[in-house]
Amino acid sequence: MPEQPPQSPAAPKKAWYLKWWVWLIAAIVVIGGIGALINPEDSGSPSGATQPTQPAPAEPSETPAQVAPLDLEAFLTESGIAFESAELSARKAYIYVPTETTNEQAQQIATDAMLYICDHAAQGGDSFPAANRVEVSDGVSPATPGYDVDEHPSGFANDDVCDG
Repeated sequence: MPEQPPQSPAAPKKAWYLKWWVWLIAAIVVIGGIGALINPEDSGSPSGATQPTQPAPAEPSETPAQVAPLDLEAFLTESGIAFESAELSARKAYIYVPTETTNEQAQQIATDAMLYICDHAAQGGDSFPAANRVEVSDGVSPATPGYDVDEHPSGFANDDVCDG
């Protein structure tokens, strides 16, 4: 009878606590536990948003007057200012005026509009106005071929005019 090669002994099975997935689950549980210890208020909130533990402080006894919404176009119209459009975007107000508007008129429009915006905020009890800068121009880009700065109105005002 031919001699049979020696068979290698079967590799012993790893114990369950030595498997990679057991250590992964253990690590997740430990990290979650540490997170709960560090910030216990977030542990019960499914969205991660914190829930206040105390009621919000009471409103001051003196409430600001109810003020109509900021309407820059209505202000410009009531002031008799010729404009093509007005918009409030990214804490800036843009007012587009006809090309015939002079730089002095554009500057005055910007200042008046900024004062209106600041006054509106003060009437509503807000410490910051809806815009911190007003820019007035005819909407023609300086990158336009043949653009001449003397032919296009430009003016601006920031919230510094509100302080005094």
